[in-house]
Amino acid sequence: MSIIEKDLKEIYSEMLSQLSTGMTFKQARKEVKAAIQLCKEQAKKEGTTDLPDNYGDLLIKGAESGEPTAKRIVDKARGEGATNEDIREFWNLNDLQRRMVIWSENLHRVAMAASLLKPLWESGQHSEDEEEKVAATIRKTFPMYGDPDNTSVTSGDDRPLPHELRGRVDRWRIKIINEEGEDILREKISKYSTFNSLIREEIRKGNL
Repeated sequence: MSIIEKDLKEIYSEMLSQLSTGMTFKQARKEVKAAIQLCKEQAKKEGTTDLPDNYGDLLIKGAESGEPTAKRIVDKARGEGATNEDIREFWNLNDLQRRMVIWSENLHRVAMAASLLKPLWESGQHSEDEEEKVAATIRKTFPMYGDPDNTSVTSGDDRPLPHELRGRVDRWRIKIINEEGEDILREKISKYSTFNSLIREEIRKGNL
């Protein structure tokens, strides 16, 4: 087991055991171990296991020289406001680190959805309308990442943000909370249909 894998197991086991899932640390470790294994299998299937640690730098260099795959990835990210530094930050991560970041974000969304839906199930008020309200709440609480061209669930400014923006969005969110407070952030988000819509507006204004 690599040092990176060991570190990821400890970090995410601690994180998962602190969520409102009722999991013990031992149960969390088992869940994280399974997630790491799944990520490794996905990487092997997709051929990304041996990507170099400077893959972000190579992508930018490849895009500038016209290499099709690199140009497609970089152009899509830049089209959504990502800078070269954003691209480097995301793609220079170890492949397993990158996949576990995505896994953990999905975990937070699932945990929130479960906590919101549980009282509805228990009271017999569960319905498709209530599920959509919960989904809308999650989209206003968390930034949603993925393929910006995917309009199967959302469209316009609500579309998925590119993964390359993750670091910049996280730092902006922390800055707002530290300097202005969570209430101000919630107030900002309340004026938009989703967190993504707010982020895109902030990028256009040059605030992010």
